[in-house]
Amino acid sequence: MISILGDLIADFSLRIPEFPVQAGDMTHVKYMELGPGGATNVAIMLRHFGEQVACLGETGDDEFGEIVREGLQTEGVDISGVVVSEGSETPVAGVVVDKAGEPAYLGYRGDLAVKALTPEWRTNIQSSVALFADGWADHDAVPEINLEGLKAAREAGVRTFFDPGPGNREYDLEWHLEALKHVDVLLATEAEANRLTGLADPLNAALALLDHGPELIVVKRGVAGCVLFTRGQVQIAPGFPVEARDATGAGDSLDAAVIHGCLREMDLESLGTLANATGAAKVQKLGTGHNMPALEEVRAVLERYGRDGEGLLD
Repeated sequence: MISILGDLIADFSLRIPEFPVQAGDMTHVKYMELGPGGATNVAIMLRHFGEQVACLGETGDDEFGEIVREGLQTEGVDISGVVVSEGSETPVAGVVVDKAGEPAYLGYRGDLAVKALTPEWRTNIQSSVALFADGWADHDAVPEINLEGLKAAREAGVRTFFDPGPGNREYDLEWHLEALKHVDVLLATEAEANRLTGLADPLNAALALLDHGPELIVVKRGVAGCVLFTRGQVQIAPGFPVEARDATGAGDSLDAAVIHGCLREMDLESLGTLANATGAAKVQKLGTGHNMPALEEVRAVLERYGRDGEGLLD
């Protein structure tokens, strides 16, 4: 079982013709959907890869929480470790995407009650094959919960994956660096790698991050693909040029592909190829959650560019 810790939010997605949206204007929405978002995107994509996945975290007992939980159940994700807090409000991301496929985010932090890693979450983490956590924090207990979860996983010999994201600057982002001491695989954009190290060059930033503890750094480069770094190897994985309709969730889909590939001991070239194909399949689709790509869509990208889809997706 792969455990996903925290960041169980709802995404309210809208597609508009263009930015900016001016006060007083009537802007016609081209697409609208409400469903699970945040780290649930990683969970759902892992299910599409055929992995067994459990979400550990909290939602409120409100309508948004119900949408998240029911959405996860529909996708076959185990939600027995999700705490439903009475009277609490589930965080929601308003995702507004323009015709170029670029999203802007409006975050509603909600009001959650759990302030520490629960004994049940710790037990579930320690019996997992892998743990994924990210660096988003909607309330002040999240950094400590994630750090304790990563520590518990490392102590139990469970492989750990961490995506810092841009983070919430209301909280000290030094906890992201603390997390790296307990992380096997770091998944970060160039900007995030630069922020974590203060180094402008992505290569130097990735090499510096290896000194913090991870054995593998995957630097996400958008349409350019990704670069994978270990202490002995650098693998450049070029992206697949496709029409990008919505970049939302592309990084989450790539994260899931890396987790899936690492658990199958793929070499770095294969890992980068699968990760980029999964991201390319996602950007061709609108929305997140249930709209994470199916394996047939990932295979279509691989085959379109002459790669061995069957070999990577077996």
